[in-house]
Amino acid sequence: MGRKLIGIDLDRTTLNDAGEVSERTRQAIQKMQQAGHVVAITTGRPVRLSMDIYQQLGLKSPMINFNGALGEIPNELWDYAYSYQVDREIAFDLIENAADMAIKSVVAESRADVWTNSHIGPTNPNEAFFFPQSTDTYHMLDRLNLKTNINSILIEAQNSTHQAMIQDYVTNRYGSDRVTVNTWGADSPVLEIVPAGVAKDTGLQIMQRAFDIKKDDVYAFGDGMNDYEMIDYATHGVVMKNGQPALKAIANDITSYTNDEDGLAKYLEQII
Repeated sequence: MGRKLIGIDLDRTTLNDAGEVSERTRQAIQKMQQAGHVVAITTGRPVRLSMDIYQQLGLKSPMINFNGALGEIPNELWDYAYSYQVDREIAFDLIENAADMAIKSVVAESRADVWTNSHIGPTNPNEAFFFPQSTDTYHMLDRLNLKTNINSILIEAQNSTHQAMIQDYVTNRYGSDRVTVNTWGADSPVLEIVPAGVAKDTGLQIMQRAFDIKKDDVYAFGDGMNDYEMIDYATHGVVMKNGQPALKAIANDITSYTNDEDGLAKYLEQII
């Protein structure tokens, strides 16, 4: 059996509905790694919200964060490590025009640091989780503190009706060749600005080259629309039973069980 590359999304894929790794999932991933396969977290989360899971799973592989914008092996030098960035001027611009565009908060983030203009995150806990919660964990987002470009910018709008205006403003001002502005879907007021042309498949392709893995041996597991490019790219694009219908429409396979029923672990046990 050839060496496999397995990209795993975290929320609602590897993690159960409580946001935890089950023991069965941990064991299944460990067995894959021990058999010589590359199992890599490929998530929209920043590094600060992923490292504990990486360690809990006992991974030695690269980790892909910010929906493909950052790839590295934590605490190691890796020849293929990379970082695609967004111009910090965009973050300053959004703060200066926040009132006109009904923006409540802006968060700029890189591998090791996070900056924001407000420590009051969204009221929805699932969204608030991504925004810094305490003054100990972030720097104020201003020109004095933020002196480098960043991997991602999160925006909380007053409500989802203002999203199109923010998308148009950023895209028209900075160019679709430089940035992509994504919404979080449903009624979420959160938008994300990422480097143009970068998605989770960016990380998959770099890892595939780094470990000399055949395309036929590339697997990807996900549930949401930020997994679209990764699922589409992988020869084995597997969508969770609890995944979004539009993602299932392009899947090569769908798990028989949800993320809360160890769907990923049960599928990996079949592969190995």
